[in-house]
Amino acid sequence: MLNNPVKAKIRAGEAAFGTICPLPSPEVVEIIGVAGYDCVLIDLEHGPLDVETVQAMGRACRATGIVPLARVPDANPKTILRMLDSGCLGVMVPQIETPEQAADVVAACRYPPAGRRSLAGNTVAAGWGIVPAADHVAASNDAVLSIVQIETRRGLDAVEKIVRTPGLDMIFIGPNDLSTSLGHPGQMRHPEVQEAIRRILRAAKEAETLSGILALEPQDVETYRPQGAGLMLDSIGRLLLRAAQAQVKGLRDAAARVAAPGRS
Repeated sequence: MLNNPVKAKIRAGEAAFGTICPLPSPEVVEIIGVAGYDCVLIDLEHGPLDVETVQAMGRACRATGIVPLARVPDANPKTILRMLDSGCLGVMVPQIETPEQAADVVAACRYPPAGRRSLAGNTVAAGWGIVPAADHVAASNDAVLSIVQIETRRGLDAVEKIVRTPGLDMIFIGPNDLSTSLGHPGQMRHPEVQEAIRRILRAAKEAETLSGILALEPQDVETYRPQGAGLMLDSIGRLLLRAAQAQVKGLRDAAARVAAPGRS
């Protein structure tokens, strides 16, 4: 039976931590799980992944006890359906700009009467048919996280309405695209961008909608957690690069401090 510890954790007022993974690798997901993250966001928007790979990565999540989420490239309900049937316990849809778009995402994530998701019993999500259909529908509708990203000026302008979309679980802020849309590409700490982030988090809190944001450093958690952000995601690509850079620098520095064999 499906359950979503990340959704439960955030609803209980705790923070959940995950990493965005655009790499088509179940092994990387296993390492993420062993490292102690709560979830992984399998990124089909920016990564070269297909449904078969997503299903394998979801298996690695279950093996290490972390929650698989998927960021899809668009709000196509069939794309969302395939991610959920593959065992993902939440779907994030980028660049949502209207309440109507958010409502379509919710409908794609929920079985009737709460939504329009198509039911198939012989899927990973349904335990390959071992779970009775009625039980699977109820469990899935409760467990799945419907997440929309606010990352454009149009989305920001409509955020107070978007967060009140019936059935919507979470608003997630994309600071990179948001900063670009506001005219400050990559300047996530620009005052206008920070004010926009505060507005989004405030709107979510007032509507009692969950919220999340990119958190690349502990400083980001210290900034956004008091404003209500519950889901904090970093990037596995960035982490790998930083760790490799530090390792190479350390090795080269060590070599520079010692004499090579045969030299005085």
